[in-house]
Amino acid sequence: MSNMLTRWWDRRSLAAPSPSFLRLFSSAPTAAGVTVDVPSALTVPAVFACCQVLSQDIARTPIRFKQQVAPDTFEDALDHPLSELLGSLPNPETTAYEFQFALMWQLLCYGRAYAEIVRSDGRVAALWPLYSEHMTVDRTPAGVKRWTYAAGGQPYTWLFDPSMPPILEVRMETPILRCKEAIGAALALQQYVAKFFANDARPGGVLQAPGHLSEAIAIQMRDQWKAIFASSGTNRRGVAVISDGVEFKPISAENDSAQLNETQRALNEMICGTFRVPTSKIGDLSKANYSNMEVSEQVYVNATLDPYYRSFELAFKRDLLTARQFTHYTATFDRSALTRNDTKALHDALCQGIQNGIYSQNDARRKLGENPIAGGDVYMVNSALAPFGAKEPHVA
Repeated sequence: MSNMLTRWWDRRSLAAPSPSFLRLFSSAPTAAGVTVDVPSALTVPAVFACCQVLSQDIARTPIRFKQQVAPDTFEDALDHPLSELLGSLPNPETTAYEFQFALMWQLLCYGRAYAEIVRSDGRVAALWPLYSEHMTVDRTPAGVKRWTYAAGGQPYTWLFDPSMPPILEVRMETPILRCKEAIGAALALQQYVAKFFANDARPGGVLQAPGHLSEAIAIQMRDQWKAIFASSGTNRRGVAVISDGVEFKPISAENDSAQLNETQRALNEMICGTFRVPTSKIGDLSKANYSNMEVSEQVYVNATLDPYYRSFELAFKRDLLTARQFTHYTATFDRSALTRNDTKALHDALCQGIQNGIYSQNDARRKLGENPIAGGDVYMVNSALAPFGAKEPHVA
């Protein structure tokens, strides 16, 4: 079954949602007169940028698969098969980055993300991401949860098994559904701007003659002027030569009065607010400065990404672990990968941690991406820098 599904993972696109997923979006147009669905929403730069930023940040956050060795101690379970699947290679054709990116993209666009769980002798052997818009979830007459995947050809069906779930499933409401009106306004604004530049004459205005012109001469003059200046490409700033007392009176566009830039910025802020993404991450630096960027990054990780992290972590634990493993293993995102401070602040924090017994030298080196050193696993305390329990100061 997994071999058949891999073909769809490589070749299918998000351009043709199934009817079940189209029901997520009302068929009625928005107040701006534009119908919004996932493909059209992704043509709005702010929506695409938000999805891209969130998916990339989730994808570049390493997943640590850990084993509980004491009531309050977890260690990396490097020998467990799930450590490699989640942290490096979920299946022979997909890297961990691609896997996490795909699931997050599906979650943002459709409010749910799926992956087929392939097992061998009861153990998880591979994870294959599936396109959410082709998945239907319902229940059998007996009340058993059922997944049906229809992506061309014969549909595939899985039934829920609490001991070995066949599908990894993550669910969260899509932000696109909650900002349809803002997206519709952004689409209408894009269409207006595109049509304005496509149809606007270069230059635009009125040709006024001192006397009466015959209809033939007026049509000829208009066609000549249009042939020279109506193109939106090479003739954009052509030079006009006018004779016989004809005057050109430009007609100013009302875009300044319409405040297009302000409207576009307001729509971007509304869309980013729905996705809970700082506007600086989609290229709007009008409100960004050096003092607030680091705080904004911390708030972004804690308030925006952390709910997604928790959703994925609990889904991994629920669907990939057996009942025996459930209380002894966990999969967590390494959030510190996205909260790097500047070099001086990072080194100052690590030095404080070493001097107060929070970190050993090797702990600090690992956080810097450096290899451990001999004797670097000793924890020291402040002032005398003595090992815990020692009566005499430690002499290096």
